[in-house]
Amino acid sequence: MRTATRGERVEHNRLLRALPATEYDAMRADLHDVAITQGAVLCEAQALVTHVYFPQRCVVSLLTPVDEGPAVEVGLVGNEGMVGLTVFLGGRLATTQAVLQVPDGASRMTAAAFRRALRRGPALPALMQAYARTMLGQITQNAACSQRHLVGPRCARWLLMAHDRVGEDRFTLTQAFLGQMLGVQRATVSMAAQALHTLGVIRYARGHVTVTDRAGLEAAACACYDVIAADYARAFPRAAE
Repeated sequence: MRTATRGERVEHNRLLRALPATEYDAMRADLHDVAITQGAVLCEAQALVTHVYFPQRCVVSLLTPVDEGPAVEVGLVGNEGMVGLTVFLGGRLATTQAVLQVPDGASRMTAAAFRRALRRGPALPALMQAYARTMLGQITQNAACSQRHLVGPRCARWLLMAHDRVGEDRFTLTQAFLGQMLGVQRATVSMAAQALHTLGVIRYARGHVTVTDRAGLEAAACACYDVIAADYARAFPRAAE
């Protein structure tokens, strides 16, 4: 895999980093770094997708609206992937709402520019096919996890996935957002986070999470984390390092 540094740019997004130099350089003029605040909606469900996003250190939740209640998280995207997969699949309308959960930078390009990059190929279409398969696997595993596993192990699994995507031990995350992601009340999230804090695997205070014992957090998580992580590692053996 090529170096993550291109000139003065440090590329944290693993999909972009996996591209050959020629294809990456051809995309750079259309890629623009953007700072996004926590809670920002990148795209609404069933709305026209005008831009695609390649997270650098932020984490984005993909949510599906259900009746009149709060939306339900079906997927998580960070520096391993991109937001706007429907564009690659030939669609124009988003199938989910994309909401920034852990704030930090991302790279953005218009949907039209992304389609042009796909036509230039061939590496980008192949990478996107592999990523689409891993995202489908994550969505189906999340559905099973929410039905079969307790809140505590699910909370540990979500924190591990966020930790992987942020690339830092400390990141911003409110109990309200985490409760929405897990589909439980804030008080339930507070108890789950306190239990992990008591185990000594995280510190959680004032809207910030610090992972203090990664191995312990993995031991506290349900097996769904290993399934999702292994699927990505098989699809991107070098990018997952």
